[in-house]
Amino acid sequence: MSEKEDRIAKLSQRFKTHATGRPKNTNKNRERQSFYLDAELTEWIDKTYKDIDHQLYPNSVSKSAFLETILEFGLENLESIKSRLTKIEDDTKSS
Repeated sequence: MSEKEDRIAKLSQRFKTHATGRPKNTNKNRERQSFYLDAELTEWIDKTYKDIDHQLYPNSVSKSAFLETILEFGLENLESIKSRLTKIEDDTKSS
């Protein structure tokens, strides 16, 4: 191999070790997700979070913990959620 080819081969080796992606070093308990929500709902969530965080003073709660708690509560009360979703769908069909 020429000196130039040897240098190129050495430089390209760094790309071979992670060709299929880097292995995960840790088990994450969280992951980033994007959700498109109604603007008024997100304003309501933000206001409610700020109010609750203020009420809990001197303690504090992160927004992610707040949202996770709300989602968990909803998942634990699926019958109520189903009822609400059915009502929303019925209201949409009748209008």
